[in-house]
Amino acid sequence: MASTKAKVCFVTPFFYPVIGGVETHILESAKELIKMGYKVEVITSDLDRKGKIKKEHEIYRGIEIKRIKSWFRISFGEIFMPGIFDAVRKSDADIFHFHGLRHMYNLAEFSTKKPCVITPHWPDYKGQRSFFIQLIIDTLDFIASGKMLNRCSAICEVSELEEEWLVSLGADRKKIILTPNAISDEFLRKHDGRRFRKKYNLGERITVLSLSRIHKSKGLDQIIKVAPKFPNVNFVIMGKDGGAEKALKEIASKLHVNNVIFAGQVNDKEKMEAYAGSDIFCAPSHFEAFNISLLEAMSQGCAPITSDKGGMPWVSGKSGLTFVDEDIEDLKIKLEKVIQNKKLREKMQKSAVERAKDFSWKKTASILDKAYKKALDLNK
Repeated sequence: MASTKAKVCFVTPFFYPVIGGVETHILESAKELIKMGYKVEVITSDLDRKGKIKKEHEIYRGIEIKRIKSWFRISFGEIFMPGIFDAVRKSDADIFHFHGLRHMYNLAEFSTKKPCVITPHWPDYKGQRSFFIQLIIDTLDFIASGKMLNRCSAICEVSELEEEWLVSLGADRKKIILTPNAISDEFLRKHDGRRFRKKYNLGERITVLSLSRIHKSKGLDQIIKVAPKFPNVNFVIMGKDGGAEKALKEIASKLHVNNVIFAGQVNDKEKMEAYAGSDIFCAPSHFEAFNISLLEAMSQGCAPITSDKGGMPWVSGKSGLTFVDEDIEDLKIKLEKVIQNKKLREKMQKSAVERAKDFSWKKTASILDKAYKKALDLNK
């Protein structure tokens, strides 16, 4: 058990009510740490994805949230908020846990003498940035990323495949620990997918689900392009429009695709029913450090197929198949294997459920607990 006097402060550009992979990781880890006796604080910006959040201070699920005034946003996750340095300096937290890398707020690590931990979340998006932005990233990596990483007592990777990337930036391999994303116990209960199948008139046909923010980085155009090759299969694309839905629908219209359904944004219950009512989950993203949606789908018995980018092949493990990103023919071959071979499909589905059981927020929090205790002992 952690001491009731130990306080951890998470530092991140976005937090509740913003919903995303990083935000979920922090929230779920924090909930478990609170159960273990920690006090938890989050220092974040006053922004959500589109505008500003009015409340400067808030308590949510026992987590004290302090929102720092943002002056302007440079990019999706890069926010200029100079007040974060003073906030870290004045915080009474015993240890700071930074989420993300290559951001201005990472420099706040050097404004405190207290121990720090970092989870970079593997932001290796080469090929998806403009030349100018990539040049800035490469320069920052050369000058400072290694120093930002090694200032910390522990460097948390979310998948084992992230390690070599961290080392390439200059991270001390001995400091790297595995603290993967996970799922709550609710996902380990089998849900009922009949309502989902009935709502979209899916019948008895095999259904391939993709769930993510509808953004060009998610590679969903690959689903549209492969769908005509499987006219007797349902393809369902589910998630909030992130700016790419119109373009995807135009591709579908041009290719005369009639077996792809755009389901839009759904609530948690509908999401769980979609996982339970689908046969295959396809994650065609051009890069994901982990992909929590993939793990959620596996917990409900979806056979996983992912691109070969980022940590997704590690998440699905032996239960899944991978295709070469942007190779539609390879995606077709992998889908064909699973669609046409019922025995293989059922084997993958069963294996996926068992693989998903390995990931729990309680387990991830217990690893963090050990890392925090070690850091605090070294700082005495």
